[in-house]
Amino acid sequence: SLGTKKSTTELGATFGSLNCRPIGIGSAAPKKVVTNVDLESVVETSDEWISTRTGISARRVLVHEEETLSELSIQAAKNALEMSGVDPLSIDLVICASSSPDDLFGDATSIAATTGCTNAFAFDLTAACSGFLFSTVTAGNFMQTGGV
Repeated sequence: SLGTKKSTTELGATFGSLNCRPIGIGSAAPKKVVTNVDLESVVETSDEWISTRTGISARRVLVHEEETLSELSIQAAKNALEMSGVDPLSIDLVICASSSPDDLFGDATSIAATTGCTNAFAFDLTAACSGFLFSTVTAGNFMQTGGV
């Protein structure tokens, strides 16, 4: 969604909102589930100890022989496109924000191509934990300035 920039001046600096919002959100998770009980045989711990301190009872683990990070990324992108109802050919920009030792240079171009976003400019942001926020701000700036 595009909007106009609303800015305010505070102490001589200009701050503004990006006026963009997600219209489609997609996710995908690895198939393999590792429970706290599974971890009891690997390290000295217990389900009770982990769950009372963290609230975690299980986690998903990517097994490279079964699936890849790229496959999960493509599925998440397809889910986001489906939720948004947007034609992939009308997408102008694909940003993949990830940090993985599997592919240090990212997969944005292959994600764009595989999901049908063939008119899109695509690039990767290697930003680890802040990737979602960093890519959202970057996309918002592209939208506001018409940079795509």
